[in-house]
Amino acid sequence: MDSAAAKAFNGESPRAAVWAWYGLGVLLMTTLFAFVVRQMLSLIAPSLQATLGFSDWQLGLLQGLGMAVFASVASYPMGWLADRYGRRLILALGVACWSIATGLSAFQDSFGGLFVATIGIAIGEAGLAPIVFALIPDLFPERQRNTANFIFYGGSLLGAGLGMALGGALLQWLATAPDVLPAWLAGVDSWRIAMMLIALPGPLFFLLVLTMPVAKIAAADAGAEAESDASRDFLPYARAHWRTLACVFGSIFAMAVAMTSGVMWFPLALPRAFGIDPASVGVGLGTAITVATLAGVLLAPALLRLRRRDAELDPLRVAAIFVALTPLPAALLPFTASPLQAYLVAGVQGALGIAASSLMPGVLQNLAPPALRSRVLALLGIVNALALAASPLAIGALSGLFDGPRGMLQAIAVVSLPSLILSAVLMMLAPTPYAATLRAIRPRPSQETI
Repeated sequence: MDSAAAKAFNGESPRAAVWAWYGLGVLLMTTLFAFVVRQMLSLIAPSLQATLGFSDWQLGLLQGLGMAVFASVASYPMGWLADRYGRRLILALGVACWSIATGLSAFQDSFGGLFVATIGIAIGEAGLAPIVFALIPDLFPERQRNTANFIFYGGSLLGAGLGMALGGALLQWLATAPDVLPAWLAGVDSWRIAMMLIALPGPLFFLLVLTMPVAKIAAADAGAEAESDASRDFLPYARAHWRTLACVFGSIFAMAVAMTSGVMWFPLALPRAFGIDPASVGVGLGTAITVATLAGVLLAPALLRLRRRDAELDPLRVAAIFVALTPLPAALLPFTASPLQAYLVAGVQGALGIAASSLMPGVLQNLAPPALRSRVLALLGIVNALALAASPLAIGALSGLFDGPRGMLQAIAVVSLPSLILSAVLMMLAPTPYAATLRAIRPRPSQETI
C-alpha cells in the first residue's frame, strides 16, 4: 500500500481530519446536552419537595438508585448493542430515550412516576461515555487519539459545570419572567416547564449523531498488539492483577463518592444553610465547577512536566499527590459562613479531584492489554455509576441525624472526608502493583511518552 493510500485508509487525509473534528464537536455538544438534563434533576430537588412532598430519602433514591444503578446496569448492554449494530445508531437512540423520558418527567405527580422517568433518562445516558470513547478511535488516527481523548475529557468535565449553570439560569429566567410564557402554561410549576424545555433539543441531537460521518480508522498495529496480549480473556487478567485493579478502581470509587456528594446535594444544602434560592446555587456552583475544571485540567499536565522521572509511573504518582490534598478543603466545608466560602471550598476540592481524574484515562489505557482495554475502561463507568448511587443515599440517610439548617453540610462532610482519605491511601499504594502489571503486559519497555 503506497503512502497516499495508507493515509486515506487510516483517516489521515485532510478531508477525514475535518470530519473527525466535526464528529468530536457533535459528541461534545451531545454530552453537554446530557449534563444539562442530569444536573437539572439536582436543581429541581427543592421544588420537588415543595410541590410533591418528597423526602430527602426519596430524592436520594431518584438521584442515586434511579440514575446511577440503572445506568450502571444498562452500560454493558448498551455497549454490546453499539458494537453489534453500530455506535452512531445506538447513541442516537440513547439521545431519543433520555429526551423522551425527560419530557415525560414533567407530567408526573407521584414518586413512582418520576422514578420511572428517571430510569428512562439513566438508560438513555448509560451508553454515552462508553460509546463516545469507542467512537473516538473510529474518528482519529492513533497519533491524534490522545489529543482527542483529552479534549473530550476536559470538555465533558466543563459540561458538568456548564450544565449546572445553564440549568440554574433557566430556573432563574422562569422565576423572573412568567409573563413571557404562553397563557396555557400559567400556573404550571416552573420545574415542569424546565424539564419540558430541556427535552426540546432532543430531535436535533438525534439527527446530528445519526448523520455524523465516521471514518473507520484501521488499527495498523493490530497484529503486534495481538502478539503482545498475554490473554484476551478478562477473568484471567483480573485474577492475575487484582491488586492493581483494587487500588486504582477503589481509589476512583472513593473519590467519586466524595465529588458527587457536593454536586448532588449543594442545591439543597446551601438554601437550608444560608437562605438563598436554588437557582442562585445553580449559577454559583456551576461557575465554581467550571473554574475548577479549567484549573484542574491545567494543573495535571503542568505538574507532570515538572517530574519527568518515569513516563509510565509519573501519571499515577502525580494523581496521588492531588488526591492526598483533597481532604483539606473537604474538612473546611462545615465551617463555611457564606455561600461564597462554600463555592470556594467546592472549587478547590473540585480542581484537585479533576486534576487527579484527568490522568486516569491514560493510566487505565496502559493498565490493560489492548485487547482488554474497552472492558477495563467500561469498569470506570460502572464504578462511577455505583459511586453516584452510594453518595446520595448515604447523605440522604445521614442528613436527618444532624439538627439545624447546616445539618446537610455536615452530612456531606461526614461522607466525603473519609472517602477522600481512603482514596488517597489506595492511590499511594497503587504504584507498586501497577508497575508489576505493566511489566507483565509489556515484555519490552514502552517507547511512548506521556
